[in-house]
Amino acid sequence: MAVFCCKVPINKGEKIRKFLLDNNLLNKNYKLKKEDNFLYIPLTDLNESIKNSLNEIIGFAEFVEVEEDILKKSKKKHTISFREYLINNFKKEIEKEHISLSYDIIGDIVIIQVSDEINESIKKKIGNTALKLIPSVKAVFRRKSDIKGEFRIRELEFLAGEYKTLTLYKENGYRLWVDVEKVYFSPRLGWERKRIMEKVQPNDIVVDMFCGVGPFSIACKTAKKIYAIDINPNAIKLLKKNIELNKLQNKIIPILDDVKKVHVKGNRIIMNLPKYSHLFVDKALDIVEENGVIHFSDAVELFKSKCKCEILEKRIVKSYSPREYVMVLDIKIKNKYDNNY
Repeated sequence: MAVFCCKVPINKGEKIRKFLLDNNLLNKNYKLKKEDNFLYIPLTDLNESIKNSLNEIIGFAEFVEVEEDILKKSKKKHTISFREYLINNFKKEIEKEHISLSYDIIGDIVIIQVSDEINESIKKKIGNTALKLIPSVKAVFRRKSDIKGEFRIRELEFLAGEYKTLTLYKENGYRLWVDVEKVYFSPRLGWERKRIMEKVQPNDIVVDMFCGVGPFSIACKTAKKIYAIDINPNAIKLLKKNIELNKLQNKIIPILDDVKKVHVKGNRIIMNLPKYSHLFVDKALDIVEENGVIHFSDAVELFKSKCKCEILEKRIVKSYSPREYVMVLDIKIKNKYDNNY
């Protein structure tokens, strides 16, 4: 059996190991292998989003498959991973995309992807197995629907553990209270939040158009001011707790309203609304100052007909399913065309 590994220079090994550990991507069943001036760090998973993010941190990363008998086994008794359990027991269901190998860990809550085609007893069995095999998890839910409605939330089905929907999530040096039942939140965007965090300048005025519980707003904490807007009262309630938790009362201004009715200006605009951002292009152009930057998750053509702009960066940040990806663009707005928005 081959194990996916990230091959990195030894002098960057500890930084990458810690980053993988913090994001549940370090395969603890194997030891790191040293060869020449490189380390082979075993991974629990590997997809395009992980590759892009590690390449950004390292500069260039090489991903290889190493036979497990070459890697030294950890002294700790080997415990099968949840992913291995799914592969070993549900190969046909995975091929039909009725069961996904991807899952989201938010604090001590895990959300798995199992379709309605799977009967209830098997769903419960998978949920209880996830509870046993995924470290530090107290509650297991199944994603029952896609994001929908004005508040952008998913329906969830409780499968195992302690029934709880509120959890404390940590990433990039800050903490967030998240209620998985009442707000939209994606831990897969942690890489993207870190990327934007590193681009923020001390004089920036940030407008987070769809802030949720505030992960992007709080990631922009070095900015001069952040307007955090959301129409979901549950999101704004948690945002206020997160502002206090991270001691950012003098930086972040929470606004409960439809963003189309809010009149603010900024030079860095965040449009974290996958699949629906195109409906708010005109409002983003109304908000952004000349030569400002819009972080956008959709096609750039929507802007080109309304303004003179430049793509500063584009990349894939996460996947909804094995065949569907989100592309994010950093767009510099040079000139707005009259009467177009």
